[in-house]
Amino acid sequence: MRLSFSNGEHADVLVDSGVTGIGSAQGNTVILDAGGVKPWHARLLVDQRGMILEVLDAQARTHVNARPVVEKALLRLGDVINFDAVAAVLKPDHDEIIDTRVPASTPRGTTAAVSRVVLRGVSGAQFGKTISIGEQLVIGNGSSGLDLDEPGMSERHVSISVCDDAIYLRDLDSSQGTEINGVRVKSAVLHPGDQLSFGRNRFVLEAPGYPARGQSLPTPAEMAPAITQTLDAIQIDDPVVADEKEDDSSGVWWLIAAAALIGLGIAGLLWFGNY
Repeated sequence: MRLSFSNGEHADVLVDSGVTGIGSAQGNTVILDAGGVKPWHARLLVDQRGMILEVLDAQARTHVNARPVVEKALLRLGDVINFDAVAAVLKPDHDEIIDTRVPASTPRGTTAAVSRVVLRGVSGAQFGKTISIGEQLVIGNGSSGLDLDEPGMSERHVSISVCDDAIYLRDLDSSQGTEINGVRVKSAVLHPGDQLSFGRNRFVLEAPGYPARGQSLPTPAEMAPAITQTLDAIQIDDPVVADEKEDDSSGVWWLIAAAALIGLGIAGLLWFGNY
C-alpha cells in the first residue's frame, strides 16, 4: 500500500509491514512540515490484522473519511486520512492493479450470486446503510437506482453489474470517473472489499464468494487436473478382515456333561442313603 498526498506535501510513500511514523519532527518516517501537524502526530501499524492508524498526540487533529479519530482506526484502501490540513489517500502499490478491462455486456447472473452482493455505506449520507445491487444498479444524481446528491455528479453516473464470476463498474455519463481504492477510473472490474468513492459518499463492496483482488475463480478446465491428481494420490488398502472368534461350543457341552454327572452323583447318594 502507499500513501499519496493530494496536494503534493510529500512524495508517495510505500507502507510495508511494521511501523510508519508521521509528524513534523525529525525521526519520523514521513516528515510533514505543515501547520497543525504535531511533532509526533500519528503512526501506521501494518500486521496480520491489516493497517491501523494510531494517533500519538491527544491534541493532533486527525480524520479518516472526514470522521475524527481520537485513538485508533482500522484503515482500508481508498481511505482519506487528514493529518490536520494535510490529506493523504491510501492507495494500492500501483494504479495498474485496478483492472479496467470491462466487457461490453454482462452475462445474466444466477439468483444466488446476485442476492449476496451489496454496497455498505462507510461515510456520507449513506453511512451505515446497505444497498443491494441486484443484477444491475445505476448510481447518479437523481438516478432511479442509487440517488446521491453530489455536486458535479450526472444523473446516470455509473452502473454496477453482477454476474456469476465477476462484478463490473461501467461509466455511463460521468465527467471525472469514479475512485476505486483511491484510484480514479472510468470502468473497472470490482472485487470484495473495494472502496468506491462518490464525493462525500463512500461505499465498501461486500461480495462473499467472489475472488479477492489479485485472485480469479478457477475454470472447470483448471480444476479438473487438480481433482484427478488428488484422486490418484489416495491409496485404498485392502479391507482388513477381523479374526473369527474361536468356536467355544465344545466348552459349553463339557459344562453340560459335568453338570449331568454331578446331578447323577447327588441322586445316587440320596437313593442309597434311604437304605
